[in-house]
Amino acid sequence: MQKLRRDIHPASKVIDEAAGIVEYTASDETLDYQHEIVRAAGWRFTRFAKNAPFVDSHDYSSITKLLGRVEAFEVTGGKLIERVRYSLEPGTLAFWAFKMVRDGFLKAVSVGFQPVRAVSKWDASPLAFAAECAALGLDAQAAAAVRVIFLEQEQLELSQCVLGANPNALARAYKAGTLTEEDIDKFLAQITTAKTVSPTASPAEVEATRRRARMALLLEIQNNL
Repeated sequence: MQKLRRDIHPASKVIDEAAGIVEYTASDETLDYQHEIVRAAGWRFTRFAKNAPFVDSHDYSSITKLLGRVEAFEVTGGKLIERVRYSLEPGTLAFWAFKMVRDGFLKAVSVGFQPVRAVSKWDASPLAFAAECAALGLDAQAAAAVRVIFLEQEQLELSQCVLGANPNALARAYKAGTLTEEDIDKFLAQITTAKTVSPTASPAEVEATRRRARMALLLEIQNNL
């Protein structure tokens, strides 16, 4: 089965600022925007435990996208709780991400997983799906909104939506002093990579594309100040 991604926007909890440790609710059993529910008891970590990567926006194209490591994970109270240690090397995407989390400008995380077992409203027999809806305490109206319930799933990674940080969030972080002008410039240089142009483009064309993209984003940030 294909890899799936589910986003959640929790109130992050900084556990140890000096060490860059933050605790997240990575998943719960609420209905998501895909009209699906992921059962907490179904989380499996066989592959994830070997490395437990914490990356930027499900991007594995470069080691610069590795923000840190998930050091602890557990299912409790119907939620998947994960504790992350950020890399705090100055000038890196991970460092800027931690500063934005610490100061409340960035909260979103997204869990990447491989489905193992699921029931859906389209199954030949509706009994298993109905039983899961009942176990979740859903009434008829709430159950009608559900399309799929994942019963068992293997976590592959945890991501933070850094590149998805909108200009308003960046502008507020800059205005509050969380990010400096140098941070913003370097941040935009990293997110406007060569993959936005043709693989056969010359270095000059790549740089020109980066500059145009950076100028457009900087203008958006200025408009949001």
